Amino acid sequence: IQKELPIWVTSAGNVDTYIAAGKSGANLLTHLLGQTVEEVGEKVRAYRKAWVEAGHPGQGIVTLMLHTLVGPDSAAVEKVVRGPLKDYLKTAMFLVKSAAWNFPTFKKLSDEQGKTLDEFFATISPEDMDALLDHAFERYFNSSGLFGTPEQCLSMIDKVEAADVD
Repeated sequence: IQKELPIWVTSAGNVDTYIAAGKSGANLLTHLLGQTVEEVGEKVRAYRKAWVEAGHPGQGIVTLMLHTLVGPDSAAVEKVVRGPLKDYLKTAMFLVKSAAWNFPTFKKLSDEQGKTLDEFFATISPEDMDALLDHAFERYFNSSGLFGTPEQCLSMIDKVEAADVD
């Protein structure tokens, strides 16, 4: 039994949300969908600074959600993860939209067709959507989760620790 329930704020990456959580004394939950570990680290510094400036004891807790599958063989892990993660990205279309601008083919197509991002995605072919999802998958698999062998995952854990995530 706790005297007070801890309060958590979830942030999709807006630094103002990190700062507001720190000022209010709330713990923070975030993810790597649309932000890098290095960007999270910068925002965690802002959170910790706001926490201290508000006079809260300690430093708060920052939790980072990471999609995870660890196994003895990286290729086998990728094979298991690819379909479900692509399905997840497809259902979270706003995440895919943000990734599209990192994929020059789709930026060029949208610019050439004079369409807004929403119009572009409303008319994208199944083949182009699959290529976009493959691109998004590669990004998330290689830089935004704990996927692969334990040795590969340790690299991500080191980056997260360096970003001052609890």
